[in-house]
Amino acid sequence: MLANYPAQGMLNAAHRLAPMLDARSIAVVGVSERANSFGLRLAQAVTSANFSGRIDFINPRYESVLGRPCRASLGDLDEAPDLAILGVGGRNLEQSLVDAIGSGAKSAVIFDACNGKATDGAPLLSRLKDIAREHGIAVCGGAGMGLINVPSGCVASFYGASHLKPGGITLIAHSGSVFTTLAMNDPRYRFDLLVSPGQEIGATIDEYIDYAVTRESTKVIAIFMETARNPAGFQSSLKHARQRGIPVVVCKVGRTEESARMARSHTGALAGSKAAYEAVLEDCGAISVQSIDELMNVASLCSTGRLPGPGGAALVTDSGGLRELAIDLAAESGARLARFSNRTVHGLRQVLPQHLEPSNPLDCAADLTEDFSKPFEEVLTILSDAEEVSMVGLEADLRDDYVYEEKLLDLALCLPLRTSKPCFFYSSFGRANNFLLGARLIDRGIPCINGIGETLNAISKLQEWSERRGEAADPFPKDSEGVVASWQARLSLPKPIDEHEALALLSSFGVPVVDNEVHDTLDGLKAAAKRLGYPIALKTAAEGVEHKSDVGGVLLSIRDERELEQSYGRLGATLGPRAIIQNMAPRGIELAFGCVKDPDFGPLVMVSAGGTLVEHFGGQQFALAPFNESRALDLIDRLPISRLLDGIRGNEPVDKVAAARALSSFSVMCAVLGDAMNEADVNPIVVTAKGAMAVDALIVPAADLARKVA
Repeated sequence: MLANYPAQGMLNAAHRLAPMLDARSIAVVGVSERANSFGLRLAQAVTSANFSGRIDFINPRYESVLGRPCRASLGDLDEAPDLAILGVGGRNLEQSLVDAIGSGAKSAVIFDACNGKATDGAPLLSRLKDIAREHGIAVCGGAGMGLINVPSGCVASFYGASHLKPGGITLIAHSGSVFTTLAMNDPRYRFDLLVSPGQEIGATIDEYIDYAVTRESTKVIAIFMETARNPAGFQSSLKHARQRGIPVVVCKVGRTEESARMARSHTGALAGSKAAYEAVLEDCGAISVQSIDELMNVASLCSTGRLPGPGGAALVTDSGGLRELAIDLAAESGARLARFSNRTVHGLRQVLPQHLEPSNPLDCAADLTEDFSKPFEEVLTILSDAEEVSMVGLEADLRDDYVYEEKLLDLALCLPLRTSKPCFFYSSFGRANNFLLGARLIDRGIPCINGIGETLNAISKLQEWSERRGEAADPFPKDSEGVVASWQARLSLPKPIDEHEALALLSSFGVPVVDNEVHDTLDGLKAAAKRLGYPIALKTAAEGVEHKSDVGGVLLSIRDERELEQSYGRLGATLGPRAIIQNMAPRGIELAFGCVKDPDFGPLVMVSAGGTLVEHFGGQQFALAPFNESRALDLIDRLPISRLLDGIRGNEPVDKVAAARALSSFSVMCAVLGDAMNEADVNPIVVTAKGAMAVDALIVPAADLARKVA
């Protein structure tokens, strides 16, 4: 018997996870009628949501469970199940999975933590993964809560789902507790799929994303994740979602900075899992959040399928004080609220009482008369038509236990009929008593968000995503294959890269560098100084000295030949004869570029304030390499030091476009050199009104690092 549920949930029947996530027949191993047992709880949960497909119970100790016939084994089934739910403990799991495969089951769910040993003494988890991989079977778990397909009523979990109503959110949560907390607590959230993949024995998170994207019933994918076990697939699935216009909201835990890489560069010390994942999520068009509250607020905004266009949100409230609070918080956080046009302001003035100001947020509360709701209705009509308004939010004193104006409740419930734009109800108080009201609202397609800070954050996250998804990448210039091959060969040699050679490497990829030469005699340095012109800088080029300033290996502003002789004498006496001579860089604003090779996602590029300015301006920005000039400029604009680049207190602005061009070229270099380069630091990059140039650089070849580790 086939499940009787909407066809939009089954658009991709050929997908490997289709038999699992859209199962039409289920076999449940380990059911029981023993009071308080896991088997009883499992049987009750599986039958809790009126699944109309076939359900077979398996346990040799029972003839029936919950009034349903019970088979002795999977081998007794007269047809292969789409999904086998293995509700057994660790010592029986290996055989149960083998039996499921033998019965022809196309997928399986495992709940056990799989901490024991397999029959051959190997770790059980590894053995189960090997079995799943060998037979190509999709397995959800272990150490998870299973999965629920809300529209079909398929419950492959030991948590019942009779209370769930279908909606637009697919939730994928590595944590079982997050799965249950979000699915079982709040009626404002409506789900399409709920998945707890746990240890991902036979399916990784990217596969669940890819499948959810194919469902017309999924409008947004909310992810609580610990790690990407298939990094390339994770990136690909996020990009697939972006192409389909499906927002993916990700709360990544385990964001602590990692210093265990034994990094030799400044960039390596700053980068870690948080920086890498943030860069991946932005590069692939996902929305990054920091908590499960953020996760569900943003997801609920997207869950109706209405997504914002250009502009910003307009908020309508019934309180002057709450309006002022929202204005303050919006200004402090840079929230994406709409800036009303003159036309919109004029229209608002026509319908508002004189003492109410046409601001955003907008207070519409006038005298409490029979016409109290009229300004709200007229204002919402104007804002719905305003081109600069991308979303509309309404706040009113409506609670489960109190409604002070029925017409405002009717207005809230009918918001989607007044506008085609995303619309939502919000309360400035984070603990508002409105769970039941929220359920009524979402039944009408109106998300409900509590807390003005959470509301402003959610609409800003969604607006930023909407604006980013339309960006088109500029084509990258094709680098000479000969240049790439020659530098890859050089980086593989058992010889360190000194600063002179590092600058040459940057220059060959289009990063402007200061003029410089390397010599090991005074006569050679004198001749170079004449070519370069005074004043000059002198630096040690002794092998193995990576941070020259730390050992007194940098002498600046040498004005003539006599000072050159004295400086070289001091430098050579302590650090050896080999030295780099270069022009003094012009005065400007200093930036730093860097790159480390993330073990999961490849080259990760950083830009920050450079030189001594890094002590005063934080806010490093990271991005996956390569990226174009437009992306580079965006990264630079996010830096706190960006305001110095723009010119303050009468200072001339510098050429940020040149800095962005250099950063983009640097990212291309990092990408095409691939595994040959492990780390890079360029500090400082001096940016002036006439351009940008690299003054110092450190390159750590992967081969050099491998030799040191060995």
